[in-house]
Amino acid sequence: MDRAERQAIEKDCEKLINRFYHLFNQDMSFVADLFTEDGTLALGKWVIGPGPEPMREPLHNGSKNMLEGVEVVLNTVSSIVVDVVDENTATAISHDTFWEYGYYDGDKQGRPAPITSPIGINTWEDELHCENGEWKFYTRKMIPIFNNKAWKLQRVGRK
Repeated sequence: MDRAERQAIEKDCEKLINRFYHLFNQDMSFVADLFTEDGTLALGKWVIGPGPEPMREPLHNGSKNMLEGVEVVLNTVSSIVVDVVDENTATAISHDTFWEYGYYDGDKQGRPAPITSPIGINTWEDELHCENGEWKFYTRKMIPIFNNKAWKLQRVGRK
């Protein structure tokens, strides 16, 4: 594989990781189609899959408070490093920082939400496969690194 081919794969994989966050912040279920037919997503201890269809409903249900305006959520990605294994396989590592503010008292003031620090920072470990000419996640694993303890005090359990 020459340098241009390697760089094209790296760029495609970086774009996939960025697209994940763009969609995840709208409705978490939108990311399901970014996974291979046998792909899995691990959000801490919560592992879903294999494949897009088993992911859709639980991810959508996890977005309920965000979609109803009860929670304002934003995840951002940084430090993406992609390593190409071969023309059909790559690995990646990245970090996300996320903010969340809950209007749990029912008084939805809208945006901008008042918040002074991120809720947490995670490391993501990915294995990416080229499936039918398109790069997708085969495995995507979130590993929590930092957690804002104040967040635990404001958090109200989902019903």
